[in-house]
Amino acid sequence: MAQIKTETTSKEAAEMDHTDADCFVCIFLTHGEEGQISAYDDMIKIEELTDLFRGDQCKSLVGKPKIFIFQACAAKKHETPVTGMAGGFAADEDDEEVEEAANIYTIPAGADFLMCYSSALGFYSIPNKESGSYYIQDLCETLQKHGSTLEITELLTMVNLKVSQRDMYPEGREEKKKQMPCFTSMLTKKLHFSKNK
Repeated sequence: MAQIKTETTSKEAAEMDHTDADCFVCIFLTHGEEGQISAYDDMIKIEELTDLFRGDQCKSLVGKPKIFIFQACAAKKHETPVTGMAGGFAADEDDEEVEEAANIYTIPAGADFLMCYSSALGFYSIPNKESGSYYIQDLCETLQKHGSTLEITELLTMVNLKVSQRDMYPEGREEKKKQMPCFTSMLTKKLHFSKNK
């Protein structure tokens, strides 16, 4: 099997016709550094990859969610465990729907991106030697259980909680460490995944 350059593959995906698609999802499982991921052939800036899918570059994805998931380190620091206070967060019961305007409107070329990271900027993403990525495991499990009932940012917040509560022991270290995933939403609408019909 021939190795294909990550940048070339991403460019080809951005040039495809996504007219019939409801959203676009791209997942990278690799190594990384701050703002970059490791490809077969080189380190690539995340921004260079995602810029290919902006509205001014990829017209068929304008107004559609573009989800990028990065299972990769964002630097070399480990998160340290701390003791939290009792209590939790309550969901907002008065969440009002925003009416969609009937008029034609413009949106920024950078709209409708959802960037998901296995660890916060500056921190290490801890793998499980036997089963792989804690983040991807928890993301898949959460999508399977709640993917058709919860909105995407609710799902990702649930994943953040699951991963953050895990006690992790990086290879070669005896002390417990933590991992804090994060996501950045530039979505302009709520995103729900429906069950296959």
